[in-house]
Amino acid sequence: MNKEMLKFWKAQWEAYLKTFFAMQEQGERMLELMFSQGGAMQDESKKMMKDWTAKSKKMQKMYLDMVDANFRKLEEMVESGVWTEGKKRS
Repeated sequence: MNKEMLKFWKAQWEAYLKTFFAMQEQGERMLELMFSQGGAMQDESKKMMKDWTAKSKKMQKMYLDMVDANFRKLEEMVESGVWTEGKKRS
């Protein structure tokens, strides 16, 4: 049961990531289009937005790496038998 639950969680996480990366790519394209065609933003504003985007991507990567590491830990715990099916608490 635990293996199936973990497999389900991972499948849902991977589906979320696929959507997340597609949306991020579209957002980056829109931002670049806005920078190239829009004349309303000054160079300082463009630089600030690009810096903010780079920092956000860095933080997102740290978060995704943490989640992946925790999935590996969960897999190790399930494989080691820390949780066994049918085991009751006393």
